[in-house]
Amino acid sequence: MTPEDEEFNRVEMESRIKQEYIRAMRKTTREEKISRPAVYEVPANNRMIASHQDHVRRLMDELAIARVCIRELGDRLSRLEKPWVGLTDEEVERYWDWEDFQTGAGRSTIFEMVRDIEAKLKEKNNG
Repeated sequence: MTPEDEEFNRVEMESRIKQEYIRAMRKTTREEKISRPAVYEVPANNRMIASHQDHVRRLMDELAIARVCIRELGDRLSRLEKPWVGLTDEEVERYWDWEDFQTGAGRSTIFEMVRDIEAKLKEKNNG
């Protein structure tokens, strides 16, 4: 084989490689797929596996998003939670009547006092 023939073969080989690279980079047309079905047809099992893999990837993405949302909601809830607020000494004195307690004033008075205290605590603690 002469040096010119070797050069021709080398250039032809490079040309084929470039054409295959370009063909691989662009999307195949419908006509190409129809004209060469053995090359472009994917067996049913491979399509099913690919479909399941895509579905699993989507589910994993949704799970990651859900985890972020749950973490964010937890952070927001922790910022919203307020510490318990009790009664001041003045408020306690307002509801506590020592004389009624010593004299054994009626149960309804004590009951009313407890309900008043309960209502005030609920009001102070957003309840």
